[in-house]
Amino acid sequence: MKRIPLLVMSAALASLTLTSCGKNSVDTENVAFSESDLVQSSYGGLGVEWGVYEDTDKLDATSWLRIYANIAKLHPARIRCMINYDWFVENFDNKGDTDKTNDTWSFNFANKWGDNLTLLLRYCQANDIQVAFGSWNVVGTLTDDVWNMMDECTADVRWAKMSAFIMDYLVNKQGFTCIRWFVNGNEPNYLGVKGSSKNYNNSLSKWITGVKAVRSALDAKGLTSIGIVGGDTTGLEGTTSYWEGIAKEIPDKVSDYGAHLYLSNYYIDGGYVLENLNTLNRDIHALDSGYGSTRPLDIWESGLLDGKNNETDGNSLIKTVTYGIRMADFTLQTALAGVNSVTYWDFDDGMNFMYAGGTATPKKWGMFSSLASDQAYDQELRPWFHSSCLLTHLMAPGSKIYGSSVNSRSINPDFRCLAVMNAAGTGGGFVAINRGTSTITKKFVLSPTIQGADKLYLYSFGEGLIRLGKDGFVVPNQVIEGSLNKWLSVSLPANSFLVVSTEAL
Repeated sequence: MKRIPLLVMSAALASLTLTSCGKNSVDTENVAFSESDLVQSSYGGLGVEWGVYEDTDKLDATSWLRIYANIAKLHPARIRCMINYDWFVENFDNKGDTDKTNDTWSFNFANKWGDNLTLLLRYCQANDIQVAFGSWNVVGTLTDDVWNMMDECTADVRWAKMSAFIMDYLVNKQGFTCIRWFVNGNEPNYLGVKGSSKNYNNSLSKWITGVKAVRSALDAKGLTSIGIVGGDTTGLEGTTSYWEGIAKEIPDKVSDYGAHLYLSNYYIDGGYVLENLNTLNRDIHALDSGYGSTRPLDIWESGLLDGKNNETDGNSLIKTVTYGIRMADFTLQTALAGVNSVTYWDFDDGMNFMYAGGTATPKKWGMFSSLASDQAYDQELRPWFHSSCLLTHLMAPGSKIYGSSVNSRSINPDFRCLAVMNAAGTGGGFVAINRGTSTITKKFVLSPTIQGADKLYLYSFGEGLIRLGKDGFVVPNQVIEGSLNKWLSVSLPANSFLVVSTEAL
């Protein structure tokens, strides 16, 4: 393991008195997290898109060993798992008329997709991972749409019937109670290009009609505990439109406010994610008092737009350390804005493909590649896997999240931080990000008492700072005697972030 400069400058044995330059001044050097700084009382945790592998022929035995080892290390609190109904529905018969209510079809799960789905859900069931489950699109193809579902999209009467049957099969009959949410179609606000998208004829009103029908169909199957994701929209503009519609018309039909956020470096680097989400929070909460509480905020897909290749739907920057820093920064800003959970796009290059020109091209946006045909350097864990592991373990479900006034863009646009206390009150940690161009020094302390934690594990993430063990997974840069309840002075190099934890992550 490579040696790096020490991060800790001192660990004082007693708290310090904060200096103040005026009545309304903020001490940016000494950050004390108090009970009044609590922004979330029970965090939902972090997750990853881990979908059904479209082509298992491209995997081998070694691939599956790496898949399971990596998902075990990442230890997500939840996953988003999407399928295509076309894999399982067959024998369509429309009776030769236009009455869709008497159409018939059958289901067949005895294929490679069904087997693959079972493997994933068994793992989630055994490891207490919550699952958001749904279908990418309605049934049918663009070139031979015998189902005739594209005009109505998820408002089609058969969509709710299919969805309820599949959920009943998986949850009630197969026992996969790890499935907690149903996704009523992927990114319903993204219409795409006519002739190239099944969503082209969709609208907010059609999506709302579909939600109502699916809710009734699930309830009829006794699946009242399955929540429907409120939106699953993409982008701030589309999300605002759908969330306003949900708040006004169907707040009682959804279990959360869900979105996909793929943002440019500019929004993350400058702290605009936190600022924009706070504005959105104010506007939607005015329409629905249950927004952010009864119906939490969840980001079900997230990634960076810079580096995206539209033709391959991959990202050329996923192998960089800075990608990991920015995704960590994004995660902190969302947590500080009250977002209850973030799911990253995505886990593995080997899950999804583009099929332009008849050639299957993997969507390279993962934390590694399980594809047996890929080069060794593509199969290696990428830096943002390690940064994600630190956060998934520290920001565990049920944790309390504490913010600070120093996170204001007007005070310090290059610095953000938060504190975490686990659900039991026996551990936690700090996360601090320095997006500036020079090293800075900060002191941190958590006022709420943590019992029995007298050792601190420090992890630094930046160019030349990441430390890996013999197993290829991240290890602490330092382990020291200390407490979150005692002032800790640390040095943060330029464009890096630090995680301090009472446990090895």
